[in-house]
Amino acid sequence: MGTVTITFTSSVLSPHARGVELGKRFGDEVAATVASYRRLFETVALGPFDVDLWSDRAWTSIQRVAPQNAEEIAGIAEGAGLSAEQVASVNARTEIVVAANPTGRTECSTVVSLPPGRTPVAVQTWDWYDAMSDGWLCWVIPHPDGRVVRTVTEFGMLAKIGVNDRGVGVMLNMLHHRDNAAAVATGEVGHPVHLISRSVLDDAASTSQAVEIASGARTSAATALTFVDDRGDAVSVELFPNGPGLVRATDRLLVRTNHFVSDEGRDGCLASTIGVSTELRRDHLLDAFAGHRPTSAEEVVAAMTHHLPDGGVCRHPFTGTDPVLWHRTLATVAIDVRARALHVRPDGPCGHRMLTVEQPA
Repeated sequence: MGTVTITFTSSVLSPHARGVELGKRFGDEVAATVASYRRLFETVALGPFDVDLWSDRAWTSIQRVAPQNAEEIAGIAEGAGLSAEQVASVNARTEIVVAANPTGRTECSTVVSLPPGRTPVAVQTWDWYDAMSDGWLCWVIPHPDGRVVRTVTEFGMLAKIGVNDRGVGVMLNMLHHRDNAAAVATGEVGHPVHLISRSVLDDAASTSQAVEIASGARTSAATALTFVDDRGDAVSVELFPNGPGLVRATDRLLVRTNHFVSDEGRDGCLASTIGVSTELRRDHLLDAFAGHRPTSAEEVVAAMTHHLPDGGVCRHPFTGTDPVLWHRTLATVAIDVRARALHVRPDGPCGHRMLTVEQPA
């Protein structure tokens, strides 16, 4: 697999100073990301939606639940010449999208294989809005105490998919649960899921510690965080307002798409109200590896090179809609937990940004 074009390594700095450095280096990119999300929030909203109000709520929540993250976000805002609330809106984009439109959409497919005696294989597609195609980077974050975090993330967002120097990897799949509506109705933003990912990357030395960190967070959006470590363990934590639920590898294989699998989350799952793509993608990947467990990222990418009109694993936009809503695979990411490395290439497993896939009648 190839490597993402933009990679940035921070200096060894405090959270606020690190944020200032990133904000100064990528000020235009952070501002463009903020603007793209504002357009998205306003476009997907089911009715009148006050982006500034929800950005304020996000910033208030982040200061309360993740004060160290708040220092870094404030630094990014200062360096980029933006308000802290604007950068907070990017870090809480999942929560704000859910507040604007709880019906959601399906995105991202994840495979973790644990072949005996070999390095775990962990690959995911990152499916999101085409308008964000140029809005991401691979960020290397060395901490003063020697810890190192590597993450594929969006400009201004503290983390997404990643791996740390202790051999713990993190992947994300968006979920939708009926309890989200009650959480949104309170007008509060829960602990942003992307900041939970950063907390795991900063602090976890094993999947068990990752589960403990994630399970202790109170969220207002639903997401599956899948953890894998260099000891050969993997577990997915399904976060939702009344969660969490846990899903472990079965026969050394863990496959995630965008519906709940745990007993705790299954009854409230809203995936069926969005479409059939999540079930189709998971079934395809389970079938692809029914006879064996993949031993390389290349095997997984080959199985992920899968297209269907209703939404294959490799996603390409239907271009007959508002361009703001075009949706596709922005990147394909493999995590090597033993080498503490991310292997990232833009676009889907097939290597193309656009592909002709006919919309069903």
